[in-house]
Amino acid sequence: MKLGWKKRLFISVGILGSIFIIVYMVLILTMDKPPLAEFKTCQQVLAKAKRANADVYSPEYYSAADRKYQAALIEWKIQNEKIFFQRNYTKAKEQILIATLKAEEANASSGVNRNSLKMKYLQEVELLKLKLDNYHDVFIHLPLKVNVRKNYEFGKLSLEQGLNAFSSGDIMQATKRLNEGKLKIGIADKEVNALLKEYFGNFSKWQNWCSATIRMSEQNNGYAFIVDKLKHKGYLYFKGKLNKEFDVEFGRNWIGNKYYAGDKATPEGLYRVIKKKGSGDSKYYKALLINYPNDEDYASFNSKKRQGLISKNSRIGGLIEIHGDGGKGADWTSGCIALSNSEMDELFSITPIGTPVTIIGSRVSLAELLN
Repeated sequence: MKLGWKKRLFISVGILGSIFIIVYMVLILTMDKPPLAEFKTCQQVLAKAKRANADVYSPEYYSAADRKYQAALIEWKIQNEKIFFQRNYTKAKEQILIATLKAEEANASSGVNRNSLKMKYLQEVELLKLKLDNYHDVFIHLPLKVNVRKNYEFGKLSLEQGLNAFSSGDIMQATKRLNEGKLKIGIADKEVNALLKEYFGNFSKWQNWCSATIRMSEQNNGYAFIVDKLKHKGYLYFKGKLNKEFDVEFGRNWIGNKYYAGDKATPEGLYRVIKKKGSGDSKYYKALLINYPNDEDYASFNSKKRQGLISKNSRIGGLIEIHGDGGKGADWTSGCIALSNSEMDELFSITPIGTPVTIIGSRVSLAELLN
């Protein structure tokens, strides 16, 4: 018995529907799945790296990981906008895998880099401390410009702030402060080094003067007094041997030679004591007058006048003494050499008229001084 056409149509639609359902189910079961687990894993690794400050200590790896993660998100969104059976998450999976690997590398290397940064910081701190020690041991006495001193003080403050940050574990803030301090101290050092380089052009002459004075003390079996300006020290020799050291102070423009009256500079050269002034004979506590200006000073003064380096109305000056009322911790005289009263008593009591007095810039070379 033949089926009616309606029945056959119904059966055909049923078969087609079943086929469609089967095909749909197959597509559902076989379609590409989004990498949910991979994204979650990557997020966890990135968060771990962030907690380890990998973005600071290992920025290349961390940035690469973040870029790949963002690219994977974009690719995921692109695929989600397609018809479900056309979606392909292969590229997103590749990108998220690379992102995870880079995040792992960032996390692993951040600890190593952090320790390396700490070591570098501590090494540079030591170098900066040496520069500041040089400033406080030597440069503090130099007649420097106000802005140069401010740069040194800024550098010192930056170093202290950096060390506080370092002790709190903030290595990046510590490094920032260190770099600020290095910059300011570098600017100050440049100016100071230029000043000292020019000044130490006379070093060989100072050496010769110093050696000659010590030999004179030895040959005469007597005293000699050598003044080291840079160290702010006076060295008393007896029979060619160092007998005692004294702290001394000068005129405020002491670096370099004295050229004319009123320049507040302390002279450099080979001199001798020509008069002893006790209490009441000098406006200071006690004094040893030296024979400034000598023949060399007159020759230099006249030469500079002819060259127009000093005013034609300038006078050469005189009355340079080693005197008391010192111990102020600053350079304050009009060009004389000042000692504390107690040390002046000692020097005055044993120093006869005729004692050699040699005033030099430094007994040691600039390289030795800076090292």
